[in-house]
Amino acid sequence: MLELIERLRGRWRARRADEAGAVLLTVVVVMLVGFLIAATIATSVMYTAQSNVTNKSSTQGFIAAESGRDVAVASLSGAIGPKDIDCSLVSMNDDSDANGNGVSDASEAPHWRYQIWSSDSFARPEPSSTSGDWAMSCPTTATKWVWIESTGWEADGAADTTTDSIYPWFHGPATQPAGTLAFFEGAFKATKSTYQGDLVIRDVGDYECNNGASGSIDGDLWVLNGGLVITDDCTITGNIYTRGPIVIKNHKLTVGLDVMSLSGEIQLTAGSVKIGGDVYAAGNITTKNGSGTVDGSFRTTGTMVDHDAAAWKRTDGSSVPALTGQTAPTVAPTLDQVFEATNWIELTSTTTWSSATQPTVSYSGQCTSSALKTVLGSAGDRAIVDMSGCPSAGGINVDPGDVSLARDVVIFVPATATMDLNLSGTIKKASAATDPQLFIVHADSNGADGQPTCGTGSDKLTASATNTVRIMIYSACGITKTMSLTLSGQLYMGNDGLHLNGGTFNCEPMSWKPTLSGLSCGVRGSGGIFDPTNTVTRLEKLAYQTER
Repeated sequence: MLELIERLRGRWRARRADEAGAVLLTVVVVMLVGFLIAATIATSVMYTAQSNVTNKSSTQGFIAAESGRDVAVASLSGAIGPKDIDCSLVSMNDDSDANGNGVSDASEAPHWRYQIWSSDSFARPEPSSTSGDWAMSCPTTATKWVWIESTGWEADGAADTTTDSIYPWFHGPATQPAGTLAFFEGAFKATKSTYQGDLVIRDVGDYECNNGASGSIDGDLWVLNGGLVITDDCTITGNIYTRGPIVIKNHKLTVGLDVMSLSGEIQLTAGSVKIGGDVYAAGNITTKNGSGTVDGSFRTTGTMVDHDAAAWKRTDGSSVPALTGQTAPTVAPTLDQVFEATNWIELTSTTTWSSATQPTVSYSGQCTSSALKTVLGSAGDRAIVDMSGCPSAGGINVDPGDVSLARDVVIFVPATATMDLNLSGTIKKASAATDPQLFIVHADSNGADGQPTCGTGSDKLTASATNTVRIMIYSACGITKTMSLTLSGQLYMGNDGLHLNGGTFNCEPMSWKPTLSGLSCGVRGSGGIFDPTNTVTRLEKLAYQTER
């Protein structure tokens, strides 16, 4: 019995020893796992801490680089005067290090250095000092872009960050050009009509002048991408400037000043021609069977073809000089400059019509003639009537009727609907109003393409009354209907353009700040878009930025 008990006790002690070993192994494994977890956590904490240090350094470097950029912008902006920039006041490169040795101390934070580059390229170049598109020079009247390369860092020895910031640079007319005359698409015709103001034709192709014996263009005619043909008697009181040939036959031509083709020939094969200045061609001048009065000279880079000198006289009866082999004609501003300056103005659903200094009252739901008349005839702050919610089947009807305009008003028609504009009523100035303006805007459907974009069909316009206030009609779609229109103000027509037959359009300056500032009616001279006394220089808003 004792032997049995002793044997059982031995087995129990062996089992205890085995269990103790297992517990020890378990403890060791648990400790190893805990160590690994602790080591992982410690490594993660150390990595996170290091990343935070790196991120902090990078962020501080970026902030410092932007600080340097802002200093460069301030240097440029502060040197811009009423007409141009005084480069002697511009710091083309600068360093936050007061000692100029590239080593900053803590008292000079943030730490930055910058360089200013300029480019004359029309398209925005990529920021690269080796591309040849950029020069580290002060902006000039020809500059189109400014690149500010700014590097910032948190402290000496820390990693740095460089920002490349590109701004448009503008030097040009302080005013914007006037209407139908000026845009990419559509035709403008004035049959037996009078157009008062410079007429600029941007569309590709020849311009047909047919204003007849009773009409005229009272100003200069600029045909930027074509020539001139006449399909009826044509009267222009100013100059004619074309890129292509000028062909005059079968009808009378009366021009107050010069007739100039900058890239083509001139054919004057009609009788009763009256020109108050020179006839100047970049090719030959043909006068076969032609006759008339030229108070300047014939000037050509080529030759006079079939020219009968006896058929041409000056007003005083003297002979007209025929000068051949001349240098190519030029005009200032150039046709390209006029094209660039007369860009389409984008008016869309996102256009801002008010500012802190120019408050505007907004209206919606004014879909009837009586509702429009109430807004137009009520004195007070400028108003914008948004007709986006009005019935659009068959076109949104815009009919202000007979009304006395008491304040400046914009009537806005969305790009998603056609506009049915009725100006049969008489719109006149309210007795207490100073000089109110009415802007009728059918929005452009794409505000990013720089040209008139029509999202619907052509607009409709009925106009029979004579209005005595300045009215602007803006339509990216244009109007196909031929009509008689007597109107003073501005016409902005795209795509289908406008064809006037009778009436008088008198272009007059208009303005709605901050959206439409200084809409003018002339290309050159006082108040024109190339008025040398009315230019402006400015650094535009940031167009592009990247960091490295």
